[in-house]
Amino acid sequence: MRISTAQVFSGGISAIQRQQGELANVQRQLATGRRILSPSDDPGGAVQALKLRERVAQLQQYDRNATLATNRLQLQETVLTQMGESLQRVRELTVQAANGAQTNESRAAIAREIRQLSEGLLDQANTRDASGEYVFAGYRSGNRPFVRDASGAVEYLGDGGQRRVALSPDRTVAVGDSGLSWMNIPFGNGVFRATPEETNAGTARVNVAEVTDPTAIVGTTLTLTFDTPESWTLTDPSGAAVATGSYTPEAAIEYAGRRIVLSGTPEAGDSFTLGPAGAGSLFEMVDRLATTLETPRNTAAGGALRDQAITAALEDMDQALGRVLELRTSVGARLNTIDSQLAVNDDQKLQLQTALSEVEDLDFAEAISRFNLQQVALQAAQQTYVQLGRLSLFDYLR
Repeated sequence: MRISTAQVFSGGISAIQRQQGELANVQRQLATGRRILSPSDDPGGAVQALKLRERVAQLQQYDRNATLATNRLQLQETVLTQMGESLQRVRELTVQAANGAQTNESRAAIAREIRQLSEGLLDQANTRDASGEYVFAGYRSGNRPFVRDASGAVEYLGDGGQRRVALSPDRTVAVGDSGLSWMNIPFGNGVFRATPEETNAGTARVNVAEVTDPTAIVGTTLTLTFDTPESWTLTDPSGAAVATGSYTPEAAIEYAGRRIVLSGTPEAGDSFTLGPAGAGSLFEMVDRLATTLETPRNTAAGGALRDQAITAALEDMDQALGRVLELRTSVGARLNTIDSQLAVNDDQKLQLQTALSEVEDLDFAEAISRFNLQQVALQAAQQTYVQLGRLSLFDYLR
């Protein structure tokens, strides 16, 4: 077969370029520390590495979700702590206002501080996170959730949604609580409340109202009426008497799972309603207490009504503080969940990264040996090309 000079030169150049390409490939492997630089290097390993890398990226996204959730829940925990401190201060002021040495003027001064605390609670409930979203607005996190209407009452404009983020393929965590948590707090003991009529002329008031048998209470509203200062009658909604008795201050009156203890001296015709406790907002509880303390009472009967309202407010504050504690406990449990899941994710990432390293990481000792071999091969190809370049008929014509 006839081989032309052009073919000889072309073959030599091709050999040099091939050796240069193989040498450059080994250099890239050494520079990156990876054995697989393109799927053609190891098709099976490349597919396996791609799957492992996708799984690691997914876990890294879960870690970012966990960081977002942790920041938001820590903010919520801080706000709840502040609200608890504000409510505790309201409770202290309520106990202070119950002191018989207080006057209408001093109670009005206490009410002014309670009003300020109420505004502080409203501001805390409207807390926004670093991205400008309201923490207690549910899904409507872009709108201010708590506002005062024309009458001064606080209304909730958010919804009952609870946003969640994924921590793993099978685990999510709530990153906030709806503001409805503050709008539906039970009054008093949460079951029934004894409320005096505003027209009562005596000084009797309820000191204790508690449930002795929850199964005996069917939700019927009862009315306790004093026929004389020494006797009482309990009637149902139809007006029928269901119980009667004689009145002794600090002696318990019990009926159908309810137990109340009164003090003071009633007048004939005074009455108390024993109805469902109902529920209201935290802001309603605080504002109603402030209104009670702002209202001057200049008679013994008026003082009894005020003292009864203060006692009820103390029960309400206990309910509100209990709600704050429940939410803080829930937030703490969710933060613990995040921490435990992060530990699991870290272990999985370590295992995946170890497997990925075994698939695509470079054996440096073997690669350096190949690098030296490729250098020798390149030098040989270059020397061969030089020697072939000297083969010419002109050398024989000289």
